[in-house]
Parts: sequence; structure tokens; C-alpha cells
Amino acid sequence: MKTFNRLAKYLRTYIGLICLSMVCSFVIAIGDLGYIQVLANTIDALKSIETHTFDENPLIIGFFKVNGIFNGIPLSIPDRRIALHLIGYVLGGAFCLVLVKGVFSYFNSFLMDLVGLKLITQLRNEVYEKIVFAPVGILKDHRSGDLIARMTDDIRSLHRAIGSTSSVIRAIIYLPVFIVAMLISSFKLTILVLLIFPPLVYLVNQFGKRIRDASGEIQQHTADLSSQLKETIYGTQIIKSFTAEIFERDRFLDTTGRQYHTTIKRIRLTSLLGPLVELISAIGVVVVFGLGCRQVILGNLGTGEFIGYVAMISLMFKPIRTISQFNTILQQSLASADRVFHILDFKDERQEQKKEPNLPFVRGEIEFRNVSFTYDDQEKVVDDISFRVESGKVVALVGPSGNGKTTLVNLILRFYEVTLGEILIDGYRISDFSLESLRKQIAIVTQETILFAGTVSANIAYGKTSITDSEIIKATKLANAHDFIVGLPNGYKTEVGESGLNLSGGERQRISIARAIVKNPRILLLDEATSELDSESESLIQESLSYLMKGRTTFIIAHRLSTIINADEIFVLGKGKIVERGTHQELVSRSGLYQKLTEIQLR
Repeated sequence: MKTFNRLAKYLRTYIGLICLSMVCSFVIAIGDLGYIQVLANTIDALKSIETHTFDENPLIIGFFKVNGIFNGIPLSIPDRRIALHLIGYVLGGAFCLVLVKGVFSYFNSFLMDLVGLKLITQLRNEVYEKIVFAPVGILKDHRSGDLIARMTDDIRSLHRAIGSTSSVIRAIIYLPVFIVAMLISSFKLTILVLLIFPPLVYLVNQFGKRIRDASGEIQQHTADLSSQLKETIYGTQIIKSFTAEIFERDRFLDTTGRQYHTTIKRIRLTSLLGPLVELISAIGVVVVFGLGCRQVILGNLGTGEFIGYVAMISLMFKPIRTISQFNTILQQSLASADRVFHILDFKDERQEQKKEPNLPFVRGEIEFRNVSFTYDDQEKVVDDISFRVESGKVVALVGPSGNGKTTLVNLILRFYEVTLGEILIDGYRISDFSLESLRKQIAIVTQETILFAGTVSANIAYGKTSITDSEIIKATKLANAHDFIVGLPNGYKTEVGESGLNLSGGERQRISIARAIVKNPRILLLDEATSELDSESESLIQESLSYLMKGRTTFIIAHRLSTIINADEIFVLGKGKIVERGTHQELVSRSGLYQKLTEIQLR
């Protein structure tokens, strides 16, 4: 119910369009009712003509008055001519009703489709915004394939439900209109018809709960398939090099198998619901039909009136079936809505930025004061670390993998918030200022180079709203990337491909360094920035990094001696603590962890 109410809040935004659609539905219902009444009265009128009881039928009396014929005067006009004239008027009126109904049916469907399109576009935009502005920690807890499935398949399921709403609105309008008309026509028979409603409502409700549960499982399996497919495409070289094709195929078949069985369960439920609704409806119609025939035989109900009543019952049960079918779609969509709203409930970094001031322009002095950090209350990754780095100095972080080097860098960027202690830049606590103003003064070059689909120049200028071509070229020359870029098929306008797959690892890395140069940060974070480069490329990059680091506070995470040997200070991390610190020469002269790491690399 909570999910339904939350979805309803979105629909309230478009209440004007929905109300117009409801008006159209009301006109359509009145048109159908009028159509039935015209045909029912025509049947009785024809019967009156056949039996010459003209003065007993309101339709005939009205017809005679329109044609200037006085009621009660014996007629010499042949009955057939009267009947033909009457049928002509009836057909003309029926055609007008059908025409009006068609026009309003068009607007009824169009308006609700428009509401669905607006709502789905709004939801898709909000989901994307949530993903973009969500903290790194939250996104790392969700597989990318699952997030993609929620934004595509789940929202598509919602669109399907909203697209079906026009027929449901029409059905909801139909029911009271036809029930009132049926009560006027025959009160007793209508009461019998209404007794069918309680078992139908109970049946639809019970099936709906089970369909929603099954739909939730199916959507999760779909997300699993999306994630596995993404992993397979991304890791195809690893899969083939390990000859793991059969393993991956079997893993995928296992997921499709589970999705298949859950879908069969939902199909059984949806397939059974329709016939059960039809059965209960048919029982009611048969009972009412039998009693109606009895009323006609006893003379309490006209033939045309009875036929019209039966037609109203048929049209009334049609919206009931529509509502029951829509309930199936709705339950599937509510399961999807749960998954979409899960993303919309992500923490939003912008909420903090609204209440926090902007960090002033900094020199780059960084201080850690008794900083500790844990992931989800597990063992400490960073354990009570304290240090101070002067502005413009270069600090290298070394140590075995999994000892907190990258975590320290992430804490400076506030990808994660410290568990204990505080981090200061130029004496300012970074937790007191907006994330945007902090991150604008920091650039990072990571081990896994991230490029976006687009041109080389667009990737270098990433995040910059205005930048000239000359600035881009200057940055690439400093990053020693200009020569290989101009050699590409379209130079700076060359498409890098998805994740930069059209370029080599070294070329991607040099573009990312040029991107950092363009940003012109006060603080530079290099996380294994040269790990993807061969010796020749590394030599070129070291030259460009020397320029980039000049006058900037720099943290370098690296294993290669060539990258860290000239650092002003080296921090050696072990089990989340700084176990050694000093220059390269100082640390090599000691019999500590750094000396061991150096010896291992030299060997």
C-alpha cells in the first residue's frame, strides 16, 4: 500500500489531464448507455407497430408528434413505411452516438498515454539523478547491471501499467453509470447482479498479492541476467583466456532457469484468474437472465427493455474483467515500483551541499587527525592515522595491497566519511564544507582509467563548460599525448569507444592525465597512475607528471620505485597504520617493511 500511495503522489501532478480523461470516459459511458436504450426502445416500438398499440409506446408517440401525426387517431399509413421511417431516425441517432464515442475514446486514450509518458520520463530522470548524486559507497553495494535493469526494465513495466490506465478509468466510470441505469430498469435483478461483486473482489485481491510477489522475483532475475551479460561482454578476454566459456554459459542458464520457473508460476496465476472471473460472472448472468425471462413472460418487463438490460449486464461485466486484468498488470508494476523507489531512496549528496558553505580556495596543506575508517562496522581499514603534509609537497603511499592506501585517497575526496577523527585542508575541516567546492580543487588519476563514449577532446575537457582547443592541445602536449592523438584517424575528434576501448591502456592513461592538467587542481591524487604504461610510455608520463605535480600537494599510490623515489616523504602502510615514514634513502637504510618491498621489486 505504501508503494501504491507513493506512486499516486506522482500521478497527482497530472491530475488535470487525468480528470479530462475521466470526463471523456463518462461521455463514453453515457453514449454506450444511450445506444443501448435507443435499440431497446426501437425493439419495443417495432413490436407496437406490429400489434398496432401505437399509443402505448413513448418512442412511437414522439415519432408521430415530430411528423405531425396525432396520437389516438386510427391510421391508414402502412405499418412498413412507419417502421422504415423509424429505423432511419434510429440509425441516424445511433451513428451520431458512435461518432461522439469515437472522438472521446481517442482523447481518453491519448490523455492517459500522455500522463504515462510524462510520469515515466520524470521517474527516469529522477532515478538517473539519484545514481549520479549518490555516494560512492552506496553505488559500490549495487551491481551496475542491477541498477541498469531498474532504470530500464522496471520503469518500462510501470509505463505499461500507466498506459493501461485509460481503459481502467473508463471501466471505473462505467460501473456506477450502468449500475444506476440497471437499478432504474429493474431494482430486484440489479441487486442479484451486485451480489456477485464481493467474491470477485476477494478473488482478484488474493491473486494480486501472489502475482506481485512472483513479479518481484522475476524482476530480480532479470537484473541478474543483465549483470551477467555486462560482465561477460566486459570480461570476454579473461573468459576466453581461462577457457571459462562453459562455466559462464552454465551460470547464465542457471539464472534463466530460475527466471523461467518463476515466470511459469506467474503465468499460471494470471491465466487462472481470468477464467475464474469469467465463471463467476457467467453464473450471475445466467441466473439474472433466467429471472429476467420470467419477468417478460409475466408481463412485468418489456422485450426490448429486457434485451437492453441484458446488454447493460454484458457491458458492465466487461469493465469488471478489465479491472481484474489491470490488477495483474498493476501488481507486476508495483513490484517494479518497489525496485525503482529503492533507488530514489538513495542518500543524495546534494542535500548536504545545500546546508554547507563552500570551501575557500586552498593552498593544499593536508592534515589527518586520529583518522579511523571501517566499511560497514567491519575491521578497521584505516586505524588512528595522523600526519600533516605541507602545501606543494609530494607524499607517496606504499605497502601491501589491502592496507588502506586507496582508502586514504578516497577519504580526502570524501567518497566515504571518516568513522573517527577529522581531515583538514589549510586548517579547514573538510566535513564542514560542500562536496562540490572540495572536489573542484582536487584531481585524481586512477589505476583503472575511466573514459566516456565520445571524442578525445570531449574526454580531456570533461567537466569544463568552457574551454578552448588551444588549452586542450597545451594539456595534451604536457601529458605527452598530443603526438599519438594527431595520428588517430580523426585526430582530437576521434571517438574513443565505450570505456575508451579504441585506445591502448597507455593512451587512455595519458588522456586521463591531460584531463587532470586541464582541471588545474590544488591537490593531486595519483592512484597507480603509471601502472598501465610500458617503460617508454612511463618515461614520457614521468616528465608530464613532474610538471603536473609542481606546486601542488600530491599523494602518489604506486609500487614502482621510479614513481615514488623522488617523493618528499613516503608513508609505509601496514594493517591500516603508518608503520614507517621518511624519504626513500632513509627508509632503504632501515631493516623495515619498505626495504623488503624494495628488495622484492628489484628481484
